[in-house]
Amino acid sequence: MLKRNIGSRGLCCKLSLGFTLLLVACAPSVQAFPTASPARVTEHSSVVAEVNGEAIILEEWRRALALDRAMSTLAGQPMPSPEASLRRLINERLVLQDASLAGLTATTSEAAARLQTLLRRWNKDESALDHVLAQHDLTRDDALEAIRRLLVVETYLARLGSPDDIGRWMAEYRQRARVGLYASFSVPPTPMVLSPALPKPPSTPLVLAPTRERPTDPTSTPPAEDDLAGPTPQPSPTALPENPAPDFTLPGLDGQPAKLSQFRGRVVVLNFWASWCPSCRAEARDFGDFARRYRDRGVTVVGVNIREDAATVRAFAEANDLDYPLLLDADGVVGRMYQVVGIPTTIIVDAAGEARGRHVGVLNAAQLAAYVDPLLATLPASSRLAPDFTLPREDGRSISLSDYRGRQSVVLLFYRGAGCGSCQQQLRAMQAEYPRFRARGAEVLAIAVQGVTQAGVVKELGKLDFPVLADEAHSVSEAFGVFNRLGDGLAAPAVFLIDSEGRITWSYIGRNANDYPAPSAILERLS
Repeated sequence: MLKRNIGSRGLCCKLSLGFTLLLVACAPSVQAFPTASPARVTEHSSVVAEVNGEAIILEEWRRALALDRAMSTLAGQPMPSPEASLRRLINERLVLQDASLAGLTATTSEAAARLQTLLRRWNKDESALDHVLAQHDLTRDDALEAIRRLLVVETYLARLGSPDDIGRWMAEYRQRARVGLYASFSVPPTPMVLSPALPKPPSTPLVLAPTRERPTDPTSTPPAEDDLAGPTPQPSPTALPENPAPDFTLPGLDGQPAKLSQFRGRVVVLNFWASWCPSCRAEARDFGDFARRYRDRGVTVVGVNIREDAATVRAFAEANDLDYPLLLDADGVVGRMYQVVGIPTTIIVDAAGEARGRHVGVLNAAQLAAYVDPLLATLPASSRLAPDFTLPREDGRSISLSDYRGRQSVVLLFYRGAGCGSCQQQLRAMQAEYPRFRARGAEVLAIAVQGVTQAGVVKELGKLDFPVLADEAHSVSEAFGVFNRLGDGLAAPAVFLIDSEGRITWSYIGRNANDYPAPSAILERLS
């Protein structure tokens, strides 16, 4: 887009079409936060991005978005998303850093002259300008300062020469620029949570992962913080368009090549990262724990390191106990293929090789599970081996899941504890249908994060004939991805059907304490 639109007059054209400097072709290859500390990530500070060590704070982003929307209203253009405005800020900051070294400036009077030109082009007068700015809690000075910066950018780009010269300069800049994101662009949970299909890679990479646009009132004030950083995704069964994840081959730490397609048949969590990135360091142990808990359920985590050597990556993996495949994208080619310009970025690929989710920013284990769990039901049966375990039952005897291998299927019923009223209802309902489960060749095992004594209380209260197991250390609940899903230190209500070969054939994880399937629905799923 730069090559078509920005030459000596291209930026003026961009300004006239909505005051938005997208500079899509100028997108840097984001590598890291060179100066930020991990505390910034964990404490949710106001820093949302850094550009070669210079911070962009939340208020700056919100103000830029308000101004972009105000000018788009005047120009009759569509409203930009929060992500688009941050993209503009990042690109503007990159060019301004070099422009400052070159001594380029622009005056307020020059900005005022350009603003008058824009108003004439948009057939708007100053009263219309002031009215729209006031609606967005902005002043004329805010607009003039933004135009002044963009005039500097325009002048700097014009000095680079032809569009091809600009393209070559930006390509070189991408190799050395360090830009990263703290803001998370997860997709809102209604009506769809896994991100839409990734767009086909253009000849030049886009700046940030696209988000679904939300309806926007052109006269609205700047959005609340929730509009700038999306909420945590929740599971959704929504079917998405076919969108093949581009295949690639990269060397691993052992020097042997690995291909994305070799993991076909399993859900792949493709995580782009670098060791110097505080956000990547903040999520590393969660990724390691998640990879171990979901490995036997048909999920593979693949880490793609951007532009670091094997020794650095190996040391980081050892320090953070990462034992999943780590691949080396030494020149950033695969990162560009996936339009990764903010790390960490995580792509969720389903068993058929379709890209089903994209998350820019830190992910914890619960968020990872929220992306992955809806896809587990699509896995081939051979990929869904249930994690084995051994737990004490209410009478103190031990039971292992492998005890049933080759003999009968198992219904794992995760409930929330002895004091949970809805759990008691669920267990009594299962007891009423227990003979039908046995007739179908299935055993029911009830599991909760509790001790043997509480398991005995539950058994007695419900007059249950099936075993009640005590997962006091919550290791089994964690292995099945249901521990602390509701944020209260208990297991979410969940059901897993395990066939006689030890494979997970169906699962249901509740979203609240009362969300569990009826026994009849579970019986229908038994093979």
